Amino acid sequence: MHRDLVGALGRGESQPLRDWLTGIHVDTGTLHELPQWDSSRFPELLPSSRRLADRTESVKAEILAQLPKAAAQSGGVPLLVLFVFLSVEAEWEISYHYKPMWDTLQGAQDCLRDHGAVVSGEDAILTRAVLALMGSLTEQIKAENAMTTGQLDAHETALGAAAAKAREAGALARRAAGAHPDLSAYLVGRAEECDAYNTAVGAAVRAVGEFLATGAPLDQAVADLEAAEEGGAINGEVHVSELRAHRFSLMALNRVRHDPWLRIDQGKIVYLYPFATRGVPLQAVLDGVGEGAEEWFLGGVTPVSVNGSLKLDDVWDGSDAFGRHYEGSLLELPDVVMFGGDADARADARAETGVDADADPDGTARFHAEIRFSKLGNHHVRFTTDIENVMPADLYAMMLRAAPEHGNVRVAFQGAPNREWPRLADLAVQLAEDAGRRLAENAATSEADVVARQGMFQLVVTVAAASTAPGPARSLARREVRSAGDLLEAVGAQLLTNPVTYLIGAPAEWIRYETENELSSTTTGLVGERTVRTSNTTVILAPGVAAFTQGTRASVAEFAASLDGLFAGWSLELADHYRKVEDIQERVAEAENDHSAGARALGSLERGLDAEKIRLDTFATRVRSTVALIRSPSLLASPVVADSLRLLLERRGFEERVTELNAMIEEVTQEQLGVTIEKLARQREEQEAREEERRESKQRAKLEVFLAVIAAAGVSGIIQVLQAGFFQSDGAATWALVGVAGVVTLALVLGIALWPRPRRNP
Repeated sequence: MHRDLVGALGRGESQPLRDWLTGIHVDTGTLHELPQWDSSRFPELLPSSRRLADRTESVKAEILAQLPKAAAQSGGVPLLVLFVFLSVEAEWEISYHYKPMWDTLQGAQDCLRDHGAVVSGEDAILTRAVLALMGSLTEQIKAENAMTTGQLDAHETALGAAAAKAREAGALARRAAGAHPDLSAYLVGRAEECDAYNTAVGAAVRAVGEFLATGAPLDQAVADLEAAEEGGAINGEVHVSELRAHRFSLMALNRVRHDPWLRIDQGKIVYLYPFATRGVPLQAVLDGVGEGAEEWFLGGVTPVSVNGSLKLDDVWDGSDAFGRHYEGSLLELPDVVMFGGDADARADARAETGVDADADPDGTARFHAEIRFSKLGNHHVRFTTDIENVMPADLYAMMLRAAPEHGNVRVAFQGAPNREWPRLADLAVQLAEDAGRRLAENAATSEADVVARQGMFQLVVTVAAASTAPGPARSLARREVRSAGDLLEAVGAQLLTNPVTYLIGAPAEWIRYETENELSSTTTGLVGERTVRTSNTTVILAPGVAAFTQGTRASVAEFAASLDGLFAGWSLELADHYRKVEDIQERVAEAENDHSAGARALGSLERGLDAEKIRLDTFATRVRSTVALIRSPSLLASPVVADSLRLLLERRGFEERVTELNAMIEEVTQEQLGVTIEKLARQREEQEAREEERRESKQRAKLEVFLAVIAAAGVSGIIQVLQAGFFQSDGAATWALVGVAGVVTLALVLGIALWPRPRRNP
């Protein structure tokens, strides 16, 4: 049955299956979109941050609607469910948004559990086999989720469950070989490959865990992975490439088993999520925070405190001639708690919000939460957590938490566990957007909004104390690290010189990073300290430096890191100006084609264009003033610290971004506005010329009519008056002459008044 169709599936071609289902009137388009994070068919909770609503019930309803069509065909229901399985698998290859995939897999299983009576016999057995494969896929996605959150135990557990579900699927598929041999064989093959792959990777993950805990050698684990690659049970290109990635990581770990391994004994990580406010003046933003932020609900909680200061040290008391400073307001929020594990453990974890540890084996962490509003406009959400006795693998997991690609965990405010977010980045965007709504309400405007994106994050990592040991085990005797140079030579230092990655292909993949690389730049400072800058991290290596001096360096690094939101807001505001000018240009073009358009309409366009030019000039002045202050040494009280900021800005490409922004401003100002003004002026000139010609034509017509009347009636009347006067007394003749002279004079006056005059040049 369906031999050609199943053969195509074996070659990795799913289109024939889709065509067959479409032929029996199954809506394959909707089914295929079920697991897609960007599908337009399903709602989102927050479009800007792509927080997705639960789709389980929608999936269940959609599959139920297609079920009778498939049930009417032999093998139809297992093929229908298989198509959904393959759609999820395809989406998994390109997306880290796991929730829609989990919802789709769960919805399919719920639908067949509740309505499976429509299928019977060996079709029912094959359907159960596909559902078991779906269960295996669910566990595989959980395994990847655990890997992206650095949870080795959860990773291994999920891989074991995936292998077990695959074995169940294979056993069920073999029972239906009589009625559907081709489909049965295909499912058995998929199940066996899935079992072999997950078993092999599970063993490798377990070996990595043992290695990091005790330094146990990885030779056997490497050999087992190589055997799995070459054994023939795993044929899929994707699976083979992943086995190779795991093997290379284990080989790299094994090579440095006896090298000095880094441990950060004391430090801090700051997670920054810059954002910009638009539509509300910056001073109004600060006033709004100061006047009523105590009552604001942000992420479902109210601030713990509202401060009219950013709590900066006095190095920020600069000497700007205009008295400008980096200053603002600070909202402190309840602590944020993060729990590892998957959604199945959600209910159990809610009672754990009293956990005090910064990091524990279950991946639980605590963060101090703030929102900082700056008078310069570089606002940001800020989460901080301390680092104590952290090994490289732990640091890796902690740094990954910043990214929107971080796996799904559970993030909640302390004392408010009923509202959760899947990652820190989601919560940060929520807080920024909630703050923007409150500011808009205070300003009584609907035009205010916030520019906030999950990927616009920055990490500032401070290393205050570190040590090394000859291997990864925590129990080994340690040697204190006394310089940044020694620190960068240890295993694990590569985490501090590379950006937070957006993709992870194997546990402990960080071991293959290069410490010296083109993605980072290093600045040396006093007493042997170093600052390492990447695209999304700033690391301050200052072992043996007093805490209060580290605080100054960290505040400068955070300031530089927070400027991303400022540039994002400026770019969007400039784009708004561009769109407004384009709109005026379109209206000018319409007016050019509409010959009935009067001067008043054109004048209105010109006034609107002039107003937009004034707004753009004001915006450009504000931008250049802010940039000049950021560049200025007078922003900071210390020339040495000002130099440090200058170097950080250079490493961040600050000048390039300013140049690009200025070029965009010039383009909109000169090219767009200039062309529009020229076109509008030409249109007005042509319009006025046409109106002047119409007026002259009317005047000539009036004069010609008047002269014709004078010529026809006036001349004869004059003659009659003269004739009558000359035949009467001398007095009558005199009055006749006076009357004739008056008539002639009146005609001359009217002629001069109505005579066309030359147009003056404007």
